[in-house]
Amino acid sequence: MISRRRFLQSSLTAALVPLLPRVSLGATGALRYRPEWSTFCAMPMFQDYLAAISAMKANTNASDPNSWNYWVNVHKDFCPHRVAYFLAWHRGFLFRFEAQVRAVSGNPDLVIPYWDYYTNPVMPIEFTDTTSPLYIANRQNTDVTNALSLDPFAPTVTNFQRGLTNAFETTLETLPHNPVHNLIGGAMGAVTVSPRDPIFWVHHGNIDRLWAAWCNAGGGRTMPPSTDPYWAGSFNYGPGVPTIKRVWTISDSVLRYQYDNETMPMALPVISVPPQPAAITLQALSSTPQGALAVSLGGGQRLALDEKSVSVAVPLGVTDRNQVRSLLLKQAATKVQAPIDNSLQVVLDGVRLTELGKKGGYFYKIYINLPAQAGTSQPETKYLLGTVGSFEITGMLNHMAMSGMPMAKASDGVRIAYPATDALARIAPGNLDRLTISFVRVDGSGRPAKGTVITVREFRVETTNPTAR
Repeated sequence: MISRRRFLQSSLTAALVPLLPRVSLGATGALRYRPEWSTFCAMPMFQDYLAAISAMKANTNASDPNSWNYWVNVHKDFCPHRVAYFLAWHRGFLFRFEAQVRAVSGNPDLVIPYWDYYTNPVMPIEFTDTTSPLYIANRQNTDVTNALSLDPFAPTVTNFQRGLTNAFETTLETLPHNPVHNLIGGAMGAVTVSPRDPIFWVHHGNIDRLWAAWCNAGGGRTMPPSTDPYWAGSFNYGPGVPTIKRVWTISDSVLRYQYDNETMPMALPVISVPPQPAAITLQALSSTPQGALAVSLGGGQRLALDEKSVSVAVPLGVTDRNQVRSLLLKQAATKVQAPIDNSLQVVLDGVRLTELGKKGGYFYKIYINLPAQAGTSQPETKYLLGTVGSFEITGMLNHMAMSGMPMAKASDGVRIAYPATDALARIAPGNLDRLTISFVRVDGSGRPAKGTVITVREFRVETTNPTAR
């Protein structure tokens, strides 16, 4: 028996079919609905899902799409993180995986559910049962409350594409996607093996649902139209399954599925802006080489991150203050859909995980010019540049491997840059005598690991060199 809510959704979908992008459907047949995990567990197909996962894990042929490791390897070899198509590629990934699980189960109606951690942030108990195929060892946390944010759903986040200001894809990947991986830790904390954990699939089901919810919310939120060159090309999911045209991922309805709830989360517990942590002094950097494309405004060497939050103060001279002030005036006049300004960046070079850090279970929020006192008068997004943890670092390492970079380079650590012009323009500081970059530690509900988890060979605030040619 179909619910009134589902009937209305079905009727609305049918009414909107003529309005969908004029593209070849990526799937055919009746529209399927993906339910939330708690609903899914009460459905007959739940047992088919468990049986399919058991069978796929027992299949040791990693070149066979019917094996679990096939999908782990596809994610390692093809997934984009911190680059364009993060959401679209994973939508296709989930779609192809779902079809394979359906085939293994023998149930043509089987779908992949989603975990709505905005409603239930504690991992469903079915995943912590050690006798279940949903269980995997070495998870560090089962509560992802501290990974959640309403930033992606703010009325100001109206663009979709990465590289634009107020971009949904970038904001959603930063929070909550990456921190959920980081806080759970274990396999989930590493890009290369994260699909090994069955919680990966329901996490990405929720990320995909949140994208659909954002699209449905209106309020000026815009996607590139189906005719935009952005959608040209296809996504690869390994030799064992068909590719997917990028334009098919423009909407879940194009792929003939929807979620039983496609509304954005509206509330979280009030989270105070954290106070600025105690400042530390780093070993001074050498001067910027002549003719370099970017010039360092200041920074230091040998930064170690552990269970404590820290700030690094970067004093600015008169020339540097004037250059930063000029950037901020230019940014203040930027149009809503302008490309994001990378002129001012916080750069971490030679970033490496310690053995303790590889376990995950933590992450750091990186802020610029946090206020000295905690308070709730300003949202944290005003000061937030991004996050860093085991997932971001392994993601950059994986990107280097996918790009064919020699392993000798990878062993030196990775470079992660955080654009800072837009955030500093939002703050509009009256005093530019210094910039303060804070690394605020965030842990899960378990016992936080104590000790160094991340080392940074060189930290700096840099801007475009006005004399470079």
